[in-house]
Amino acid sequence: MRCRLCNAAMSGNLQLSDLAWRPYQRLHLCQRCLRTFEILVDRPTCPGCGRANDGALCQDCHRWEQQGETLLHHSALFTYNTAMKAFIQQYKGLGDYRLHDAFAGMWPHWLQHWTLVPIVSEPGHLDRRGFDPVLGLFADLPLRQLLAKAATDKPQAQKTRAERLQTPQSFAVVQPVSGIKQILLLDDLYTTGRTLYHAKDALVAAGFQGKVQSFSLIR
Repeated sequence: MRCRLCNAAMSGNLQLSDLAWRPYQRLHLCQRCLRTFEILVDRPTCPGCGRANDGALCQDCHRWEQQGETLLHHSALFTYNTAMKAFIQQYKGLGDYRLHDAFAGMWPHWLQHWTLVPIVSEPGHLDRRGFDPVLGLFADLPLRQLLAKAATDKPQAQKTRAERLQTPQSFAVVQPVSGIKQILLLDDLYTTGRTLYHAKDALVAAGFQGKVQSFSLIR
């Protein structure tokens, strides 16, 4: 088996005891590549959005509350450091689907207690890229595709922070939500939170009355 990023040979029983928030399954990244990423687990973070800080609620989350939003209590595995930016550029920017399972098997065990709802791509982006990056990243989990996303004027990555926050609602719920008690929204990257809050609002508008939180690979 070879590392998805550097192609170095890996032993079949690789374990990373220094990354100890969960027992690992077979990993797809070597120790050297994994150590270039900055882990958020067990670090103080904002309880609303998962940003690394002193553990206090950040100003962005205070603003979401002032706008009437119930906080998503977001959590993530890694920060958006230089190594992760390079990974996202290779995976999403250049469309290297080989990397979709780079982090498979690394998800925390508590995810299994939630109904896992991915943030899906809009049709135009899916056609251009040829795959859905979020569905690819979380393909080893039991996903429920409750949401569909309509076309927007341009990708979030091409917008300024102000433009992202002003993005109109584009999600619709396409499956029944009755009988579901708690939903965990899954995304690749949390930036402003606008996309995830739109997804939550769409679920609530469709009649969902349970708990909604969110999780991403990167914060």
